[in-house]
Amino acid sequence: GVGGMEAARVLKLRGHKPVIYEKSDILGGTFIAASAESYKGKLRDLLAWYRRQMEQLGVEIHLQTEIQDISQFAGMEIIVATGSTARVLSGVKGHEKMVEACEYLTGTEVGESVAVIGGGLTGCEIAYELALQGKKPFIVEMVGDLIAQKGVCLANSSYLREWFALHEIPVYLETKLKEVREGCVVCTIKDGTDITLACDSVISSAGYIPTPLVKESRQVHLVGDCKKIGNLRSVIWKAYENAMSI
Repeated sequence: GVGGMEAARVLKLRGHKPVIYEKSDILGGTFIAASAESYKGKLRDLLAWYRRQMEQLGVEIHLQTEIQDISQFAGMEIIVATGSTARVLSGVKGHEKMVEACEYLTGTEVGESVAVIGGGLTGCEIAYELALQGKKPFIVEMVGDLIAQKGVCLANSSYLREWFALHEIPVYLETKLKEVREGCVVCTIKDGTDITLACDSVISSAGYIPTPLVKESRQVHLVGDCKKIGNLRSVIWKAYENAMSI
């Protein structure tokens, strides 16, 4: 991903010989999905720049190579940038019918009326993209406000809230998903009453859980979401700092 490539870039410029192992067939990690929306052209440009930097700097890259045991790298400095996994709402009946946010962002088709479960930044950006496509999204969020997480630019969060209000995108705050059925979702509102909301598809944007390959140690450095869920800035800064410390 971007964290791994930033670390490799800085290490290479400092005279080290970084080697990247990537389990998929392409560099980018979750940033491929994170930069997928139509209005994120600059982020796609950044991803292309990082890939080009790897080529220009001659960084050794092994694609489709999943590392499960780091013992083969004993004595070396190891940067782990294995990212995170999506939180599964396993307590919700019918949760297997939902499309995970990254699945949608990387091409999974959805219907015209779409329930977006989770009103954090990712969920709101997805709802915004769906509306720009002419679809009819609505947002279901457990807490009392959209984009409640810290570290989000106020201009971005304010714009999304105001855009949803202006374009009358339904937002259900303090509302918990109870069940996913064919053609609808059942939710529980603040007073404990259940409501049924019709939809063709359901997208789950319930957050992510760090998935480090191993624990951090003196020679093992965790970078990006595998250490702590962050944003593009925090991932790049941490990767830079780790590469500078080696």
